[in-house]
Amino acid sequence: MVDARDPQECAAGHLRGALNVPADGRFAEQAGTVLHPAAELVVLAPQNREEEVVTRLARIGFDRVVGYLRSPEDALESLSAEVSPAGRITAAHLRGALAGERPPVVVDVRTCGEREANGFIGSALHIPLSELPHRTDELPTDRPLVLHCAGGHRSSIAASLLRQRGFQDVSDLLGGSRPGPRSPSSAGCPWASRSARRCSSSR
Repeated sequence: MVDARDPQECAAGHLRGALNVPADGRFAEQAGTVLHPAAELVVLAPQNREEEVVTRLARIGFDRVVGYLRSPEDALESLSAEVSPAGRITAAHLRGALAGERPPVVVDVRTCGEREANGFIGSALHIPLSELPHRTDELPTDRPLVLHCAGGHRSSIAASLLRQRGFQDVSDLLGGSRPGPRSPSSAGCPWASRSARRCSSSR
């Protein structure tokens, strides 16, 4: 199942096991990162954009779409027993959680260049989204996970991938995180110095 709606809509209620790859983003690149080329796909798209999403998938080689759900609201209502919300937390909530007795593991899915240019949360694991499908075995299964990127799309994709693979306590950082006083979404995040640690990506 590919849920191509906005991350906030997906968080409000999505079909369990669905991968959230927003249509209004770098859809082709991100779909190619997290979808298996041999998988049969069902699409849940924004209203009246089902055929567009199916066409865009076909253009990058994902031509095994077996169907789509025409009306997101009606589809979710009719399948309500299979619908779950997704956890999204604010930067202030994250700061409090990191200071608690059972702090979450923060997973930074940005690129190396973004981390080096903009700084990063000092305790975060760094696994770029492009590498996450092959590196989920590096993540703990006994602690909460919080995914973050710069704007909120990649972290929602990453969080949905982990849920699909059986991770139970997964959230993503609402609105992404960009350090600096002009970025309210990152207010309160414990950002480290840009040069405090080398990029940990394998690429």
